[in-house]
Amino acid sequence: MENDARDAFMRSRDFMKLGMAVESGNWQIAHMTVNRMQKICKEAAVSDFDRNLISLKQCIAARNKESCKDILAVMVGKRVKYLNEAGKKQDSGL
Repeated sequence: MENDARDAFMRSRDFMKLGMAVESGNWQIAHMTVNRMQKICKEAAVSDFDRNLISLKQCIAARNKESCKDILAVMVGKRVKYLNEAGKKQDSGL
């Protein structure tokens, strides 16, 4: 069950929504999305993004678009790595 929740989080559109909110300067949506992502991470026991989400929250509060983008790039990299590994496992039948 935990892996299902982790997969659902990794495949969620929250990453894209957050990126779009930051890019457009919609800080309220960005803040709400980060809060939702933190809640989902906690429920799914996904600790990979804890520090990133805290840093992102601080950048959003400071309305620092460039720092937000840098943190998002790191998060998306982690997400892509996870999805690629999950895809390889699925392809090999594990």
